[in-house]
Formats: sequence, structure tokens, C-alpha cells
Amino acid sequence: MSVSDRHNSDRELIGQGLANMIVPFFGGIPATDAIARTAVNVRAGGKTRLSGVIHGVALALIVSAFAPLAARAGILIITSIRMMEWEAISLIAHTTYADFGVMILTWLVTVCFDLVLAVEVGLIAAGMLFIKRMSELSLVKMPEDSVFFSGAPLDFGKQVAIYRIDGPMFFGAASRFVSFLQDAPEVKFLKLRMRYVPSMDSTGLVALEEIYHDLQRHDCQLILSGLRPEVEQLLQRSGLLKEIGKENCFDNTEYALRQIMPPQQLVEA
Repeated sequence: MSVSDRHNSDRELIGQGLANMIVPFFGGIPATDAIARTAVNVRAGGKTRLSGVIHGVALALIVSAFAPLAARAGILIITSIRMMEWEAISLIAHTTYADFGVMILTWLVTVCFDLVLAVEVGLIAAGMLFIKRMSELSLVKMPEDSVFFSGAPLDFGKQVAIYRIDGPMFFGAASRFVSFLQDAPEVKFLKLRMRYVPSMDSTGLVALEEIYHDLQRHDCQLILSGLRPEVEQLLQRSGLLKEIGKENCFDNTEYALRQIMPPQQLVEA
């Protein structure tokens, strides 16, 4: 909440842990920090430890003096209102409706049940939303009249299928990756541009291996280009890179096509 100062959460957690270990020996009970008082301090402009002390003393005096008037409930209501980041809520509501839905779901569970359950439900919902977004793998087929085939024989463009893969290849997108490429028309060369694949997990690796073996059965050669170091290391450790062959992995599409096509002049891509 205080952008100018970096918050050391390790220091806070260590301090709370040590305090909770020692307090029971003196008849106290374990406790945790609460965002409510901190939020009020930050909103009011507090900058030092003294602000926390003053806040605690003032709250104790108010509760002691006005307890019959239910002043504490009013304080909590005002505190919760002050904690609201209305600009952030408005931004979420007008941009990402899915995130706004997760926020509303968490709020409803908090009001109807309790905060602990709301945190759990919110985490699960956010995790499912993350998986859905990450599974939206983009596969784009380069047209046969693209710049890559400029100057090449007409039949060469029909022998090669070039796909650009955008996004991480992990379990959420692996099945779509396999089904999409298996439905592709039969060609002699399948070229995968993987420059925009930042990461790959074991299921993505299995999907790529399945594609490779399926292409072998159809006498089609798999060619990769633009492998990032992390992805290349994963393929190398698994042994799949050796199966595909280093000679079938290139830095860019133009150089790959130069190796497999008849000697023709290609336009720079």
C-alpha cells in the first residue's frame, strides 16, 4: 500500500512466529497481524512505528468509553470502507470480467460464511481462471503464399505446413495442440515456429513426442525453429531432441526452409 517503501514480509513473519512461540509461556494466546489497522494507518498518512502505538491506544480508549454505544462496530465499518481501493475495483469491473467475477465470489463467500473459506474459494477460482487462460494456446498456420515461400516452386508450398505456436505448452493446452496438428493435411514437412513458447511442462513434452511419432508413421519430417533455451534444455534432457535430430532444429524459419527446399532464392522474412 505504501509504494515508496519496500515491505519485508519475511521480517514480519519471523517476528510474528517468534512472538507466538514465546507468548504462551506468559499466559498469552497466539495472534496474527491484521490488515485493518495497518490500512487505516497508511490511509491516514502514518509513516513510523509510533503511528501503530497511537492507533492502538486511541482504539482502546474509544472502545472503553463508548462500548455501550456499539462504537466498535462503527469503527469496523468505517475501517472496511477505508480499506476499499475503489479505483482498482472500477478498473477490474470495466476490463477483466472474469477477475471481477472472482472478486464478487470471494466477497459473497466472506459475507455469507467466513473469511477463511472465502480465501480458499477465491484461490481455487483464481487458479482455475489461470489454467483456462494459460490453456488458450494459439496455433496459426502460415498461408502457402506467405513470404517464406516467395521464389520457391509452386508445389513446394504444398509440401510444407508452417505453424506458429504462441503461449506455454503445458497440460492445459497439450490436448488441443495434439488434436489440432493431427487434423492438419498430410504434408512432407511440418514446421513449428516456437519462438513464442516461453515454457513447456511434461505433458506438453509428451504431446510434442506424440506428434513426432505420428508424423513418422506418415513419412512426414518434423522441423522446429526458434527454440528458447529453457525449452531446448527440456527437450534435450528428455531425449526427444536427439530423436527429432539437432539437424532439424533451426534458429529461424528462413534458414530451415533453405535446408529442405531445392536451391531457390527466398525473400528475407
